[in-house]
Amino acid sequence: MTALTNRYVTLQKESAYGTEPTAATAKLFLGEVDDESFSQNFDLLTRQDISRYGASKSVQGLTYSEGDVNLPLQLDDFNSFCLFSAFGVDTYAGGATPKSHTLTEATDDSLFPSFCIRVGREDKEHTYCGMVLNSLSLQANINEYVMMTYSFLGCGESAVSALSTPGDGGTDPPAFSTVDALHFAKAFVRFEDAASSSNFSSLVKSISLEINMNRDQDNASSLGKSTYAVAPPPTMREITGSIEFNTDGAAAVDNSPTYDELRGFLLHNGTNAAPAIMIRLEDGATPANYFEIMLPKVVYEAPELNVSGRDTSTLSVSFVVLFDETEGNMAKAVIGMDGINGNAQMTKAA
Repeated sequence: MTALTNRYVTLQKESAYGTEPTAATAKLFLGEVDDESFSQNFDLLTRQDISRYGASKSVQGLTYSEGDVNLPLQLDDFNSFCLFSAFGVDTYAGGATPKSHTLTEATDDSLFPSFCIRVGREDKEHTYCGMVLNSLSLQANINEYVMMTYSFLGCGESAVSALSTPGDGGTDPPAFSTVDALHFAKAFVRFEDAASSSNFSSLVKSISLEINMNRDQDNASSLGKSTYAVAPPPTMREITGSIEFNTDGAAAVDNSPTYDELRGFLLHNGTNAAPAIMIRLEDGATPANYFEIMLPKVVYEAPELNVSGRDTSTLSVSFVVLFDETEGNMAKAVIGMDGINGNAQMTKAA
């Protein structure tokens, strides 16, 4: 029989890549995960020779793990460290209300953290160490929670072990966060300026965003190791997304792009203070806790606009985020929430 209380996903930072930390050396972060798909994979090396009509010998090749977690975006340690893993640098402001963590893009690959991810699957705990974030995606739709997908890859799976008991204290994971997830009613998008609860576009029906670090798995291996020896290094960063408007785009409202602008090739080069696109997500607290991300330089792809039956005509467009030479980044994010990482700066160190 399914035991729902024995299902969980935890993150724990590593102090040395691929080495499983203990509860005494690093905090455990428990996530309110909707689903996960972690698994170990390995190549098969088969031996063929001229004397046999089929392969007769085989050994296990390079062993690695990969998988995703899907969950709503709530301002807890689990989500915050996943978001931090896409940037690498956190500047903590304890004097702000609420306290804030400003995430900026690292140019030093050694600043990105690695994790030991443990998954409870009813009967046993599955442990995946050396896991690094490869990509994340954010999706905000009408009448839904804001959803996140975090994709990880790393070393081969460790031997299965006994289950932990989240919430019972001691060496086991802490209880779930009490904060609720962010949702559509307080999702604010603005173009060419800063977004807030009072300044945002009322034309956006949905928005999606993906940050892909394109980690190089081929250069994470070495002779003498059956799994990754070092964290797969990031290569060319890609940030892409799409927007659906509840209009045909005939007229601009608060700097929203029109169909004619998009059709004729539109590139907007703004700043972090007045970005091409800004997304701000808030909760119901006073003052509001929030997550915001600024994309200073954006180029739009060709728009899509059509008519079907009696449906209202809507405008959809994809976009690509470019590196802004003046700002020196592609994206900047801020988490405004008391208690993240015990009100301390997030770092790679355990």
